[in-house]
Amino acid sequence: MSPGPESTPPHHVRIDSLDDARLDVYRHLKKNNQNRHHNLLIAEGTTVVERLLRSDYVVRSVLVTDSKFPNFSSRLSGDVVVHRVTRNLASQLVGFEFHLGVLAAAERKPSPLIEEVVSATGGSLIILGDHITDQQNVGLLIRIAAAFGAEAVIFSGGSADPFSRRVMRVSMANNLQLPVIEAQDSEVIFRQLKRLNYKPCATVLDDAATTLGDFIFPDRTVLVFGNESHGIASALVSQCSSSLTIPMLRGTDSLNISIAAGIFCYAYRNQHRNEDPDLPK
Repeated sequence: MSPGPESTPPHHVRIDSLDDARLDVYRHLKKNNQNRHHNLLIAEGTTVVERLLRSDYVVRSVLVTDSKFPNFSSRLSGDVVVHRVTRNLASQLVGFEFHLGVLAAAERKPSPLIEEVVSATGGSLIILGDHITDQQNVGLLIRIAAAFGAEAVIFSGGSADPFSRRVMRVSMANNLQLPVIEAQDSEVIFRQLKRLNYKPCATVLDDAATTLGDFIFPDRTVLVFGNESHGIASALVSQCSSSLTIPMLRGTDSLNISIAAGIFCYAYRNQHRNEDPDLPK
């Protein structure tokens, strides 16, 4: 017989006090961005948490409100510690009105090395974000990269945390499956990519750049996207094999980085549509 709504299975913990130390990892999430430095990540929402639970990440605990538990309990494995709380307590804990009802904390993995995650030969797309500071843009770049079969996404130093709670939610947890590399020195990364026969392509707002529709993508391409305000660092642009631009009408002077990324990634994949990015490497 399954437990009633007020029953608590052995691996579930009923918590009624806001001061309980087991809740510290979820405390004041709106204000606290320390998880990046504590080697932890926070997933939020049923779909993102479920994908985390299906991944190979080590999950520390799951926090579920009573109202969400009946519909979510079947997705919980028996070895995961589950903290059950009221919705009111959860809202006080995280620091905002908490409607999604499910959180999870997991251990981060070390940032992988490029040569560990990309194929040595053949067609391959990599996305590189240079100093992308907006969390939504970071999440969307990861989601777009996954959608168009990129092998990895690289973010330079100064970029927003690619495993923050908001990025996890915007990317729909694609950062758990697609290799995400945090690189402090973009020039070092460029040298490594060139040794692997990748051709970096800068995406720029420059009338002298090659129009996207006129460009033939190399089989092994790195699409480089710049900071939301300042674009790509000039030192990186000078190291790129090509500079590409999207022609725009009606006086439009720029596109949001995620919109531009979708257009560039689609253009690459359309030219390489006979390659299956899901084949084993």
